[in-house]
Order: sequence, then structure tokens, then C-alpha cells
Amino acid sequence: MDETGLLSLLTGPFSSLLLLAGMGVGLWRFFSNQIVPSASRWVDSHLAQVDKLIDEHAKDREAWLSEMKQCRETSARIERKIGGLYGRLDALGAVSQNLGADKKQAQ
Repeated sequence: MDETGLLSLLTGPFSSLLLLAGMGVGLWRFFSNQIVPSASRWVDSHLAQVDKLIDEHAKDREAWLSEMKQCRETSARIERKIGGLYGRLDALGAVSQNLGADKKQAQ
């Protein structure tokens, strides 16, 4: 091979292929060493945030359920008290009617 052929190989299509292969290897290394680890860290942090939100939601739900249970118990207690008042009201109404009837008979 003479100098012209060698110079042609170094500056022609073959050198372009070698340059392209070198750039491809460089891009591959950059992608695998920089982009992939950064993306995996980002995904891991995002998933950790989602897990934290789910845990907080579960705690909020438990608090809500306990408050609803307490509200229901309070409502039942109020209903019993109101029922007792209506029972007393009926008894007092009967007593007052008896007293009114007794007053009419006494007159």
C-alpha cells in the first residue's frame, strides 16, 4: 500500500466509520454511566414519595374511620337521650291530663 492509499483510508469513508464507531462508543458510555443512573435515582425517589403518600393516606383513613365510629356512637347516645326525653314527655303529659281531670272533677 502506498502513501496515497493510506492517506485515502485515513481521510476517506473508512475513517468516517471509525469516527462514527468512536462516537457511538462514547455516547453509549455516557448514556450507561450518566443517564441510566440518574434516571434510576429519579424513579427511586419518585416511588419513595408515592410510598410516603400511600402511608400518609392510610393513616388519614384510619383517623377518619375512628372519627366516624366515634361520631356514630355519639349519635346513638344522643338518640337514646332524646328517646328518653320523649318517654318522659309522654308520661308527664299523661300525669298533667290526670291532674286536669282531677281538677275538673273537684269543681
